[in-house]
Amino acid sequence: MTPYRHCPVHGSALDGPDAEGGAYCAACGRSWYRNMAPTAGAAIVKDGKALVTVRARDPEKGKLDVPGGFLGPFEDPIEGLKREVREELGIEIETGVEDCISMVPHLYGDGGDAVLSLGFKARWTSGDPSPADDVAEIRWLDEDELEAADFAWPHDRELLRRALKDG
Repeated sequence: MTPYRHCPVHGSALDGPDAEGGAYCAACGRSWYRNMAPTAGAAIVKDGKALVTVRARDPEKGKLDVPGGFLGPFEDPIEGLKREVREELGIEIETGVEDCISMVPHLYGDGGDAVLSLGFKARWTSGDPSPADDVAEIRWLDEDELEAADFAWPHDRELLRRALKDG
């Protein structure tokens, strides 16, 4: 990742990057770092099939994804995941810290933004799934269909594989 070149507070040129990837601002005395943006995704399994979504937007428009998305500043990952699933599918889910079954760093989009994707097993509790927000379509895949499926990110396939094995 490219380090910051100018201070986000007042635009002064930064010194660096240092050994840890940060850049120092002599004007305000602060170091700035580019860190991964957190996301949370849901592996929702019902009757031996996993729910997947078709992306309605770039990056990776038309490819498969799991429901979820970026977390807001200071947003609890579980509450953020529930919010994202509600926005994308109109359903309610239950999940908890003990249901986190994957944590994968990866690049998002052409710009190569660094992302830390948290994957949770989730239980669908209410509502009827319907595509909304950035979802074009909903599909249900069994374990045999996962390998040939065109996922936007390979770690989603592995998340669903784990969730299907756990039932």
